[in-house]
Amino acid sequence: MEGAAKANPGRSGLILGISLALGLLFDYFFFDKFPIGIGFTAYMALVTAAFFGIAHVAKKPIRGDLLWLFPLLLFFAAMVAVRASMLLTALNVLACAGLLLVIMEVRVRGLLRQFVASDFLALLIPFKVIDPLIQSFADLLSMRHFTDSNRAKQIVRGILISIPVLVIFSLLFASADPVFGKYISALIDWNFAEEDIVRIIAAVVITVGFIAAFSYAFAGVWKPLFAEGDEKRPIGHIETAILLGSVNALFLAFIVIQIAYLFGGESNITAQGYTYAEYARRGFFELVAVAVLSYLVLVVTERFIEKNAENHSRTFKILSSAVIVQVGVIMASAFFRMWLYEEAFGFTTLRVYVHAFIVLLGFVFACLLYKILVENKDNTFAFRTFLAIVVFIVGMNLFNPDAFIAKKNLERYAAMNDLDAEYLAVLSSDATPAMLSGLSAVEGRAQYEIGHELYKRMQQQRPQRWMSWNWSREEERKILIEEADELRKYENSPDLVYPAANSDEL
Repeated sequence: MEGAAKANPGRSGLILGISLALGLLFDYFFFDKFPIGIGFTAYMALVTAAFFGIAHVAKKPIRGDLLWLFPLLLFFAAMVAVRASMLLTALNVLACAGLLLVIMEVRVRGLLRQFVASDFLALLIPFKVIDPLIQSFADLLSMRHFTDSNRAKQIVRGILISIPVLVIFSLLFASADPVFGKYISALIDWNFAEEDIVRIIAAVVITVGFIAAFSYAFAGVWKPLFAEGDEKRPIGHIETAILLGSVNALFLAFIVIQIAYLFGGESNITAQGYTYAEYARRGFFELVAVAVLSYLVLVVTERFIEKNAENHSRTFKILSSAVIVQVGVIMASAFFRMWLYEEAFGFTTLRVYVHAFIVLLGFVFACLLYKILVENKDNTFAFRTFLAIVVFIVGMNLFNPDAFIAKKNLERYAAMNDLDAEYLAVLSSDATPAMLSGLSAVEGRAQYEIGHELYKRMQQQRPQRWMSWNWSREEERKILIEEADELRKYENSPDLVYPAANSDEL
């Protein structure tokens, strides 16, 4: 942990200048540039360069634990320009935002391996950046000689809070009332439009955000979320035994039913009046929710239960281990239900992600079990969980879910003559090559629906600004142009070609 940073007007000026540039570039790269693409990659590269530039000028060397986080950040940023799936893009953008917060905290705190779960939670708390933000503005205003004064800090804080609030309200009033807007326009000689208001507000927010983040990263002081002596009162062994014992009993009753019916064969289910697919269709989201809640219960009780020195009691180890083992069986049930559902109704984006998430949960529970029984270290468990999440997102990018879904659903048609062609139409450009290659294997209305969707995509191709360039969308454009003559025969609506056919809802 670093001590309080001294006033440094040069560093503060550099942070302000770079943050202002990033705020203006945010408008250039993203405003009216939907869908996002390589522009996001370029912007994250600029943020990375800015971080290294400030570190060099401020003579704050980049530690080894930070060096491997930046390639990870750039990987997720690059995948925004590779994958076209909206869900995967959102996941990559969130991963970049989370990694920027982690990088900021590691720069102040030290090794990522020292983090515990509460440190990752603290990343979402913005108040810790307020004092470094004030210090940076105070440096620029030559207020160093009284920044130690509590009254002066309150004045600066009040000004910093008031300025953006007044600006935003003034802009909104100018947009809402033409007379007020006329006076404001005359005052600063600017005609405000709603689009200008949104762009100004976004640029200001991004600029202030980067000033706060860089100020904290290079001049902040780390403070634990829970100071020593402030932790919650430990949970006793008796109440923990009652809680975990009750949970184990409930889970065991559920598992007995699963063994008898879900894992026991189709005849047991049909005897109860359900088809195998109908039985599997219900409950997998609820079972995933049970697994997540069980994880939270175990983490909280494990964190605050009374301990003998550093080890848990034997009773807690037995009961918590039993819960984890039974949660493993419940997750296997959810995984099996999902597999049966996909066999009956095909693959969708949500089903594939739930499948993958169950695998992630399984690994996290295994790490928790190891922590309770063998290695009672909060920081090691938190680091392994962080790595598991990173591997999960990396794996989903490499896996390319939309292409997998299209391929598997087309293979399912070949085996069962059953296809939800309408669902394939909502998949992203990632799935277009698989849809085009499998078009000839499909017959009748289903073939025409897929062909018509590809024809519409070909017709919708328009030149885009370079910031929106994306590898999957570019590949889609190329192959659709190459197959233009073949796709033109699917120009008419499927309802005109097959007027008597009704598409089934699967």
